[in-house]
Amino acid sequence: MKDIISRNLDRHIPFRTKLGYALGGTGDAIAYDFIGSFLLFFLTDLAGISPAIAGTIIGIAVLWDAITDPVIGMLSDRCKSKYGKKRPFLLFSAIPLAIIMMMLFHVVGFNGNAKVAYYVIFAMLFWTAYTTFNIPYFALGGCLTTNTDERTRIRSVAQVFNFIGVFFASAVPTFLVGTFQEMGFSDAASWQYAVIIIGSIAAIVILFSWNATRGYELDIEESTDSTHDNIFKEIKEVLCLRPYINVLLSQLLFYASYTISTASILYFTENNLGMGETQASLIYTGVTIGGIVVAILLGPLAVKFDKRTAYIACMFIGGAIMLVGKFLPIESLGAAIFFAAVINIGSAGHWTLSYTLLYDVFEIDEFKNGKRREGFLMAFFSFCGKLGGAAAGTLTGFILELGHYNASAAVQSPETLAAIKSLFTFWPGIFCLAAGVVILVYPVTRSRFQLMMTNLELKRQGKEYSTEGFEKLVK
Repeated sequence: MKDIISRNLDRHIPFRTKLGYALGGTGDAIAYDFIGSFLLFFLTDLAGISPAIAGTIIGIAVLWDAITDPVIGMLSDRCKSKYGKKRPFLLFSAIPLAIIMMMLFHVVGFNGNAKVAYYVIFAMLFWTAYTTFNIPYFALGGCLTTNTDERTRIRSVAQVFNFIGVFFASAVPTFLVGTFQEMGFSDAASWQYAVIIIGSIAAIVILFSWNATRGYELDIEESTDSTHDNIFKEIKEVLCLRPYINVLLSQLLFYASYTISTASILYFTENNLGMGETQASLIYTGVTIGGIVVAILLGPLAVKFDKRTAYIACMFIGGAIMLVGKFLPIESLGAAIFFAAVINIGSAGHWTLSYTLLYDVFEIDEFKNGKRREGFLMAFFSFCGKLGGAAAGTLTGFILELGHYNASAAVQSPETLAAIKSLFTFWPGIFCLAAGVVILVYPVTRSRFQLMMTNLELKRQGKEYSTEGFEKLVK
């Protein structure tokens, strides 16, 4: 079978292929969520770096990522491999990604600026390797079919596996660290062994995903004889797509919410609850279970009703629960687990549906500009997520600093505990609600999109077409 298929663009994908593609989501979540959940904690509590400088390290790395994202996006669009445009990037990024994760979570013997430089360099290398996988992988999800409901089904399955990745990125590492500590290993060694295990798992499932999608990547010819221009002109073109701006902003705001929430769990467990990594793993397990349940239910509901409406509902419900949590007495492990599970309505909604909102922009761009550039569009979407996460990581570090957090203190002050609780509840709630507000003005509906696809096919065939009924999508 050929590795690139160009016929039946509106096809349905076999369930086994959906499962294979979804495995890549496990690898993605392992890499991203492990960094998002524990890098700040690792830098402050194990590497001995102040919260403000640790947050700055994270911010510098993501500024570097602003350069690599569009480059990888353009390369994946222009790749001429017989194995596809996107799939080769999965193959070549898997193992380097795992190795760099292991090096980033290594306690070095350097002091001062040398120590900071080490973590800046490996944080930059991490985002480079992650980008090389992440952008082509998620763009590939929109290159398996152009059927909008089938794309939603694919993302629904992938999201279940994404939350399995969240489990391996959050609950498993803290459990492993606690286990290694009980075996007599130091904190630094325990974290090192944990990241070796989960980094290896990430590489393996990414390679499985690469193999499982063999023969299913569409080769869609551009609808005009247009050429790809310089990067600045291409940026201008895509930023004139109104629906694209909506999904970029929602991505940035949601990732700010998610990063603050997940990064605060270990701080909240150790300081507000007075427990350790083993108990934190149970809270992260609650995150996983809540997310899986919502993702399974959400796919069919979004297909039956409308994914835009479903997305908005998830953001509003999840954000409201987080805000209310600031005023609730979350003082036991059970209460923290339940809270973490319920607020994942927002996370499951975003990860299940945001990519399908983005995938529809692929065809809007083709209709308006005559170009297929899934990777380029995915690049800025991915970068907005990382930018939101980095800004949130920096904000988290400064809030801890302003709250006078002291990593070596046996007991934190009431002011510090209040700051940590606000990071677990209030701040992520604000950003989650804002992500939902942005999609209120997202103009793509199922009926408009299907009408546009009918006319896009006419345009591809060189026949007469119109924009009547979907002007808001392409103006």
